[in-house]
Amino acid sequence: MSVIAIDLGHRFGRVARVGPDGGPAVTTTELAVDGVLDPVTALPRLIGPDPAAEGVPAAEPDRRAVLGLTVPDGREDELRYVVERAGLDVARVVPEPVAVALHYRAIAEGVDHTVLVCDQGATTLGLSVLAIAPDLTVHLVRTLSLRLGGDDWDAALATELAGRLPDGVDPMSAAETLRRALGGSDRVTEFFEDATGVRHEVALERGDFERAVAPLREQLLAAVAEQLTTAEPAVDTVLLAGGMCVAPDRRAEIEALPAAQGLTVRCFQPELAVVLGLFTLLDFGALRVVAGSAARPGRAEPGFAGLGTGYPRVAVDTLLDPEPAGAAAADPEPRAGSPRADDPEPAARQDTSSTGTYAGRARQTTAAGSQGDAFEDPESEADAKPSADPPTAAPAEPPHPEATYSAPLSAEPPRTPPSYTDAPSTPPPEFSATPPTGSPLDPQAAFAVPVDQLQALRRGDHLLVLWAWPAGALSARVRWRREGNAAGTGPERGDDVCRRRVYEHDGGFDLAVGRGAVTVTVEALVADLGDGCEGASSLLVPAAPTVVAYEPSVRRRFTGRAASVTFTSETGCDLPDVRIVHSLGRFRPTSIAEGTVLHEVPAQRLAAGTPLTVEFPLPATRGPSWLACFPADADAGTDSGIDLRPTALHRLRVT
Repeated sequence: MSVIAIDLGHRFGRVARVGPDGGPAVTTTELAVDGVLDPVTALPRLIGPDPAAEGVPAAEPDRRAVLGLTVPDGREDELRYVVERAGLDVARVVPEPVAVALHYRAIAEGVDHTVLVCDQGATTLGLSVLAIAPDLTVHLVRTLSLRLGGDDWDAALATELAGRLPDGVDPMSAAETLRRALGGSDRVTEFFEDATGVRHEVALERGDFERAVAPLREQLLAAVAEQLTTAEPAVDTVLLAGGMCVAPDRRAEIEALPAAQGLTVRCFQPELAVVLGLFTLLDFGALRVVAGSAARPGRAEPGFAGLGTGYPRVAVDTLLDPEPAGAAAADPEPRAGSPRADDPEPAARQDTSSTGTYAGRARQTTAAGSQGDAFEDPESEADAKPSADPPTAAPAEPPHPEATYSAPLSAEPPRTPPSYTDAPSTPPPEFSATPPTGSPLDPQAAFAVPVDQLQALRRGDHLLVLWAWPAGALSARVRWRREGNAAGTGPERGDDVCRRRVYEHDGGFDLAVGRGAVTVTVEALVADLGDGCEGASSLLVPAAPTVVAYEPSVRRRFTGRAASVTFTSETGCDLPDVRIVHSLGRFRPTSIAEGTVLHEVPAQRLAAGTPLTVEFPLPATRGPSWLACFPADADAGTDSGIDLRPTALHRLRVT
């Protein structure tokens, strides 16, 4: 029985099966064509009709499928449902970065190295660090997903082409066509039909393309350099994947990075790397994929107490409530003989005995075992044997009297000898699963995982950040930094912790970041990694468009009525061509087509705080009439970076 490999992405779907020559035969489908965006509808088109349904005899049809799982926003349940609905059996699900490593033959028995998978597709840029062990175990150390896919390249190029495309042409589609046609050449020419069917020639120069995508390329290279610099263990090979890495200069750009000096950068059929890697599982032996580092699972960065906390960690292995200096002197000398069973413990010893601090630490340790053997230590077995005199606590490690916390901040409790076996003890104090009100401690979170559905809504100078919380996460780390030379007051970067209950109460997480472009990174803090992997989710929020307010007014003169429109902006900007539209009726116009153009304002520089006023005659009319302003290039929309809006809607009515 043969197996087919399925790579079902957000924009493209690819299926590889055994071809007539015995090699892989790949079928690629663009999911956005004909409105086919739903994987349930797209997959049957990818795998084709069942041969048995067509009446063609088939000895052994394809029944098993190997799936590629997107990291970190894996859709395993959705993909399994789609494949099983198409009549296939899911043989295995492999993370896409691992499939890329299989494509480049980077996984083999006896191989021990670390690779960085750079997968730039249509929607996102995925950076994943894989530690490959000699026993065919792949450790998915961490992964990062950024909004730096081909759609972002096309959007930047569409902005550059604003005003050069004929009416009725989709700017994004035209930008993608020109980008693909440009390739490695210096100039390309394509023809596009306008709304009337007339063909227009549009040329794209290499310099114009480079200028449009320069900020995005800088962000991509900075993200790759950061992963190469901070990855542990150190990366020795970079593997390129995704349709955007087909660009001839992508490999050279990464090789030129200072952090990539001495590393191997491989690029071979990057657009098919995932599906061909999945196809190689047909002849591959046992492969084990685990999350986390090969040495030990990665932990959240120092400076955060972990799951559910909104407080920074004071310091690693530092107790918030140290033992008073004079506490050891209050401990009385041990008795000369064994105490009787009904002899109570001295009061001073009761305050510092194992019934307080020890019990609290045993509760933390016995999460995976029993409470009785929580502190059994081979080194202390000899001390636990009965003797003529009862054992005494070592003065070098005084116990801590504070027993209200479930665990100290340090990673491991200090070693202490076992408690008396023949001495009476008082009932242990009550412990709660949650810290007391005002306590800076919460149950520690050891892992930082990415979040799903990360988005940001602009509200003036603020951002409302929204995301879907992973199961078990009670807090999340939110970081942001300004991109480029964004002007504004306040810090250029920030780092904060969001409590889940505060997030749900406020309906999101509010950030005061100004109006410039910012990158927001969110990672949820959890105690158990489970089947997931560590990482963070990032989102590039473009700069808010500059607001240009306008206000029309009408004055009566001897020669008739004259209208004027005043434009103002709080920041200096380049005002595009603007058309002033006059409309009759009870409703204001919403486009140039709903009225008559009375005046056109040419493109010019609008100084900050300096009003620009234009005057023109207003024809005599009966009934209500309106004056509204619209950009001359309506297809560009707000891509020019200008938001043209009236000071008040009711002021648009002039008669």
